[in-house]
Amino acid sequence: MNILTNSHIFSNLVLSIAGVLVFLKYFKAQTLQSRLLWGIFLLSISINAVVELFVIAGVRQLQTVNIITQAAGTTLGAICLVVASFSLILKYRPSVMVMISTLALGVTLFLSILIYKVPYVGLIIQPFCIIVTLCISCLGLAYRQKSALWVVLAMTLLAVSAKSQSIPLPMHPLDLNHYIVVLAIICVGRAVQDQYKILF
Repeated sequence: MNILTNSHIFSNLVLSIAGVLVFLKYFKAQTLQSRLLWGIFLLSISINAVVELFVIAGVRQLQTVNIITQAAGTTLGAICLVVASFSLILKYRPSVMVMISTLALGVTLFLSILIYKVPYVGLIIQPFCIIVTLCISCLGLAYRQKSALWVVLAMTLLAVSAKSQSIPLPMHPLDLNHYIVVLAIICVGRAVQDQYKILF
C-alpha cells in the first residue's frame, strides 16, 4: 500500500519518526535516568505509531500488540513523563531508586490493564498525568524558566489532541491527533534544549 495514498499510515509514520528524532537530537546531555524516563515516554509513542501503521496497512495479527502498546503509552509512558518533567523543571537529578519506583508504578498500572481487563485505567491515568505535569510547569513558570513554558505548550497540545474529533478542520480526527502529538513532542524537545534558559 502506498503510504502517500493513506493519510492514516502517513500520519503514523510522521509520528513514529518524530518521537525517535526528537529523542536522539535533544536528550543526549541528560543523565542516564532522565534519558531513560524521557525515552520511555517518547519511544512508547513512536512504537505505538509504528504498530498502528502496520495494523492500518492490513497486518491484523498486530492488533493485540497495538492494544498492548497503547496501554503502555497511557500508563508507563505517562508516569515517566511526570517524573521526567519534574526533574527537568526543578533541576532535580532522579536517583536510581526514583527511576525504579517510577518504572514499578508504571508497569503495575500497565499490567493492571492487560491482566484485569480494565482499559479505562489508561483513560484516567493519562489525563491525570498531564494535569500534574501542567501544575509542575506552572511552578517552573513562577521561576521564569523557559523550559516550563515549552512543557505547558506540550501538555496543552496533548490535551487538545484527545479532543481532535471536535476540532472543525478538513482533516480526519486520527490524523489531526497524530500531527498535534508531533507538535507536542517537538515542544518537549525544546523544553530540554532550553532547560537552563530564563524567560525574561
